[in-house]
Amino acid sequence: MGGSHGGAGAGGASGARMLRQGDERSTTLAPRRRQRRVEAAQVIDLRDRSRTDGVIIEQPLRALPQQERRAVGWNLRALGHVVDAVALAGPFLFINTFRTDLVSIRVVALFVVVGTLLLWPTHRRGRQLITPGEGLLSTLTRISLAPIITTLLFSIVRYSDLSNAQRFIDMVAIVQIVAITFPLVMLGRLITYRLAVTSRHRGYDLEDTLIVGSGPIGLEVAEVLSENPQFGLVPCGFVDGFDDTDLPLPLVGRPRDLPEVLTRTRVRHVVLAFGSAAESELVAIIRRCMHPDVQFYAVPRLFELGISHEDIGHEVDGLPLIPLRQPGSAARSWPAKRAFDLVASSILILLTSPIMLACALAVKLSSRGPVFFRQERIGIGGHPFEILKFRTLRVNDDSNTTWSVDDDDRVTWAGRVLRPSHLDELPQLFNVLRGEMSLVGPRPERPHFVEQFSGEIDEYHYRHRVPVGITGWAQVNGYWGDTSIERRVRLDNRYIENWSLWRDLLIGLRTIPTLFGRRR
Repeated sequence: MGGSHGGAGAGGASGARMLRQGDERSTTLAPRRRQRRVEAAQVIDLRDRSRTDGVIIEQPLRALPQQERRAVGWNLRALGHVVDAVALAGPFLFINTFRTDLVSIRVVALFVVVGTLLLWPTHRRGRQLITPGEGLLSTLTRISLAPIITTLLFSIVRYSDLSNAQRFIDMVAIVQIVAITFPLVMLGRLITYRLAVTSRHRGYDLEDTLIVGSGPIGLEVAEVLSENPQFGLVPCGFVDGFDDTDLPLPLVGRPRDLPEVLTRTRVRHVVLAFGSAAESELVAIIRRCMHPDVQFYAVPRLFELGISHEDIGHEVDGLPLIPLRQPGSAARSWPAKRAFDLVASSILILLTSPIMLACALAVKLSSRGPVFFRQERIGIGGHPFEILKFRTLRVNDDSNTTWSVDDDDRVTWAGRVLRPSHLDELPQLFNVLRGEMSLVGPRPERPHFVEQFSGEIDEYHYRHRVPVGITGWAQVNGYWGDTSIERRVRLDNRYIENWSLWRDLLIGLRTIPTLFGRRR
């Protein structure tokens, strides 16, 4: 990976240009930076080990207090949703002043709630404001769906009202509703959009952003973000390993210290722009920084060759920015995974109880010893727990350090049926119910092998960022038993970085063929 001065797609003369944010900022930025360097030198005492220890080289440049900017942004978002609700309710309230028997006020209230919720995500895409023209088709589609969904919901809760056509939204009225409310909603969007743009140009509703990389691409990112406040990010400093003195913003810290820099500066947004850190080093640093409140963006390699904003979601003055997904447990929808585990494992235990009873009987008849096999495994965060399985081997003392293979001569006749079909894993549903495991996740391993693989494979310990699972992305791709550990690790980490509840459901469905011994 190239250094910050030789990143792909260097901005040419952009590396020499100073960051501009209006004429006033371009003339005052350098003196302000020198002043802040003096202040930083006075604040940081390297002899006092309880202080920053040089982690913060210079304080980030901030024009307005971040909390004040966020408060204005929250109020603008709330205003946008209120304007949507007023635009949806206005025509009905106006008509009802003349004809109170036309549409029930309860139907109007439900329509406004449904419509407002459908329009909720159409104001912004992340931090970027969506222009009224850009969101035209999406807004029209959602307004058209609102009366249909309202009709369905109201018919469920008040079925008797279906006989009263005058007090219900019929299909003919849908076209009229859309024709009346759509122009009002778009007018409201235009007003709120202009308010938001004006506020951002004045320095409000902007999030401080650190740029990793102070080379040509990093300087270009800083410039385009400053010149396009509608994107919602304002650069406040660089993070890099080079000691450049001619930078338009403070050099806040080093890449290796990024987690602590984010904690101390409370910056929530970071753009990765080809810094001095090697790619493998940067991946490890970012994984240490992952927090629900921190959003990373990456400038893709070779973006000059035609990566479009439709492929990546964000583009600022021709510069694509890819928002990195929140991995695993850092995702905001992660609590839904635990709720799904609780419900699904409870149902599966009830449905599979006859099968588990038959498996237990087969294990008992196949050889002497307990029905269940209990063994210590390593779960989320490296914490040990006791896993449950149906015993498929004859009782032995070396199971904690011996790698099991398909042709193991210790396998019982019951085990030769349970192991290929994975029915021996069914008792792990109780581990899921207790919260020690998840239905989907990286497979748990024994402490002995965790220690061994952690020393051999650099990314092995990152598997423990999420709960271990009964099945996983590696397993449905054919990697279980005596297969490549390196590929399992890569697949497990890929799953964590791209987790979604929908992906869990797909993995669950793809697990079904593996019950019949199929690898893929």
